[in-house]
Parts: sequence; structure tokens; C-alpha cells
Amino acid sequence: MGPLITAGVLELTVGVLSGWLMVAAGSHRWRTRLRMVDTRRIRQGHLDLLIMGAILVALGAADLGLPVVATVFVIAGSWLAPLLFFPLAWRPSLGDCALMVWLDRAGFVMLTAGYLIAAWI
Repeated sequence: MGPLITAGVLELTVGVLSGWLMVAAGSHRWRTRLRMVDTRRIRQGHLDLLIMGAILVALGAADLGLPVVATVFVIAGSWLAPLLFFPLAWRPSLGDCALMVWLDRAGFVMLTAGYLIAAWI
């Protein structure tokens, strides 16, 4: 199993596990207990993990022979983007934090570069 498929299956697993946060977000008692402020971010992260994981598995199954840099960029960007949603469920103000903005942009640049390389091959 190649790195894209491995990373994709792991991401799908984390996405499935994040479903428990979705369950908690649907319960007033658990939302209060966990001090969740913006439960939409849980849904966004959950769905993004599942979608990005599925894309990684599909890209790995296509066996395009991507260069290492493209593989690293696609994997890193596919993990970074969804995971950045979760902290926002507890602290929405982090969306304005320079580090979060930088990480978001870096992940998007990595995804863009990785997929452009994949399309070029």
C-alpha cells in the first residue's frame, strides 16, 4: 500500500472517529460539557476529513507515480485543512489568529501545488 492510500485510510479513520464529536455536538448536554461554541466547525472538519481521505485513497489507487514532493504536499494539505476547523468549534476567534491564517494558506498552497503537479504528469 502506497503513502497516499495509507494517509487516506488513516484520514478516513480519523474522520469516522470525529463522528463522535458530531454526536456530542448534537446534544445540548455534551455541547455544554465540552464547551463547544460553534458546532458547524465540527461538521466541517468531519466532512472534510472524510472527503479528503477518500480523495487521497483514489489518487493513490490511480498510481500516477507522483514525485515525492507532490505526494508530501497533497498529504500535508489534505490533513491540515480539515484539522484546522476543529479548534474553531471552541474558539471561533482563532480564525483571525495570524498563525491559523498562515497555516490555512500554507495548506491551500500545498494542495494546489501537489494537484497541479499530479495534473501535469
